[in-house]
Amino acid sequence: MDELVLASLDSSVFDVDNLIENIAYKSTDGNVINENFDPSLLESKFRHAMSILQDYQVQTDQNIKHLEELCEKERNTWANSVAQLEELYQSTYTGQQELEMRISVISTKVIQIGHQLESKSNPRQQLIDARTTAKYLERFLDANDDVSLMFQDASKLEQAAHIIHQLYNVLQELPDEPKFIDAKTKVKERYLAIEEELLLEFSRAQVRNDKKAMKKYIKLLSKFKGHNDCIQNFITDCLKGYFDNPNIDIFNSIPQLFTKVSELINEIFDQPEKVTERLIITVYTEKLAPYVRDQLDPYVRNPDLDNMEKYLQTLYTLSKKATKLSNDLQTQKISDDPAFLHKLNQHVFKTYLKTYSKYEINCLEEKFQVHLERVESTGGQRRIKPTGLSITDIIQQRLLNTTDQVDESRFSPDLAAALLNDCKTAMNRITTLSEGLEAAENILQCFLRLLNALGNQHIETELQYSLQAIPGPEPKQEPDIRFFHAILQTNNSIQLIERYFVMDIAPLLLGTQQQAVLLQTKEKVFGQLEDLINIGIDKALLCIIGFVRNILNEQKRSDFKPESDLFISECSPICKRVVRSIDNQIVRLEQTADGKNLTSIFNEFGLRFHRLITDHVFKFEYNISGGLMMLQDISEYKKCSKKFRSSTVEQLFSILHALVNLLVVVPDNLRQVITEGHLASLTRDIIESFVQLRTDYKSARLHAMITTDQ
Repeated sequence: MDELVLASLDSSVFDVDNLIENIAYKSTDGNVINENFDPSLLESKFRHAMSILQDYQVQTDQNIKHLEELCEKERNTWANSVAQLEELYQSTYTGQQELEMRISVISTKVIQIGHQLESKSNPRQQLIDARTTAKYLERFLDANDDVSLMFQDASKLEQAAHIIHQLYNVLQELPDEPKFIDAKTKVKERYLAIEEELLLEFSRAQVRNDKKAMKKYIKLLSKFKGHNDCIQNFITDCLKGYFDNPNIDIFNSIPQLFTKVSELINEIFDQPEKVTERLIITVYTEKLAPYVRDQLDPYVRNPDLDNMEKYLQTLYTLSKKATKLSNDLQTQKISDDPAFLHKLNQHVFKTYLKTYSKYEINCLEEKFQVHLERVESTGGQRRIKPTGLSITDIIQQRLLNTTDQVDESRFSPDLAAALLNDCKTAMNRITTLSEGLEAAENILQCFLRLLNALGNQHIETELQYSLQAIPGPEPKQEPDIRFFHAILQTNNSIQLIERYFVMDIAPLLLGTQQQAVLLQTKEKVFGQLEDLINIGIDKALLCIIGFVRNILNEQKRSDFKPESDLFISECSPICKRVVRSIDNQIVRLEQTADGKNLTSIFNEFGLRFHRLITDHVFKFEYNISGGLMMLQDISEYKKCSKKFRSSTVEQLFSILHALVNLLVVVPDNLRQVITEGHLASLTRDIIESFVQLRTDYKSARLHAMITTDQ
């Protein structure tokens, strides 16, 4: 029993219910329902188990108390240690502050002493230099003294450079009198000779990569006029042979060159920023500009469409690479002027950017015309040039050249995609190669060309052609209206243009004058297309309704006044043909239109169909059998009306069904029927107009039943 209880306590999860079950099972050997079951034995076992648990609890409490005492002791020990460390840190920090104050005081005194020493030393050095200069000036003024030998010692070149510089400056202040002319000439000769020797020594030091010597000679040359020549010679030597390989990528090589040379420039020149700027200017003007010219000029000399596209794409690629190059160099702090590299880029591409807009717009127009001609040339039909011809002339000419109805392939979704792709390519180039108002104007012109090519030259022309191909208002055969396909293609193209405008064009023109111009033009083009679509829908529905009218006209007056009573169980054959024709047109519409356009067309179609059926009902007089026949037809038309997906059309047919039902209502029930359902809201004139169609209208005195109140 003890082992069982202790095993339960040692487990990871102590389960009281499980322990009780185990104790009960062990105590009774599993025979709880046996007649010999002894509850006192089970009670003693449970009490023993409880005593074990209580002992274990006492032991556990003692262990916890002991551990808490140990933790408290450890905490006190570490708290004392932390307090001692804080006291030590505070003492150290105070000592550091005192040392820093003493160092600051001493540094200030050292600087003051240095300034005092310098103020005493500089005048003395200036006096020594003036005395030395006066000594050599006296010798140059002596016509009999040959002073050339004293500057020929190469080991004293630095001293000679200092002296000749001083002499040259002094003599520049003296007047051009005869007694000074000879001395000025000699000094100038020595000045130029020493300057040339310094340049030569600098070049030699650069060849052997002697940075210390280079720095010494550039410092000496800083006092001479040849200092700029020295810098230019340094740059020329750095560039020598670096770009001679024709396969080298110049845009990657320039940053590599700068990384290679910048450390040397910073080490030997007192003003490295100026030297670096001059290096970059030399690279851009003497290396990058000729490279760009070699890449672009061959295309300009032969400006056909293919070469113009290559020219524009090459210019775009080179400009992007140059911009990336400038951004990479700018991160290395080449110049304090943030526009320095941008100005160099503008200088390199200045000639080409002046004519870029003209080339871009002309190239886009030519590409659009090529795409339009390719679409027109499919199936052997060549595009008629618009020169001297209106859209109507083009439509008539095309209709004369073919006996087919409108070919769906003439509406080319591939054309819209191709034109948009060309326009996007041009827009990418414009945003890179144009800036400010010029960029906005170029974007406007490109999008106007897209609207003209896709909207006017393609969609409007094809809509006009599709419109002309719609049969007349009284066709003898069921019309296959392909104009609905033209509507679908037009809507798809308009959505492509609108999506492109909203996502890509509008953000670029936000807040500009060009935005208003573009919106106005776009709405005008879309409005013209919408007008054509409305005209086409009207003409198509006239055609469809005209064909249905021809079917209905086959019904005769005698059909609705049969001499004998007939059993009417279904609609007439004419009704079946009408419904079948309407169903066919609805299927075609569902395949070629969607969204709001489909809803609008269905609604108008349903209204015209209802008007046609209503007019058809009023053509005849009806006896009871004829009225039942018409009621069956109207029931079928009512079912058909649900396919128009218009609540208005459905309600109109429901009302029509209720009105036609008046043709078969027993006269005694007529007064009650007209006050129920849909008829309750109609005027008595409308109700009577239908009741008058009954053959028993006069004989049964139905007028009195309608007009007399109950």
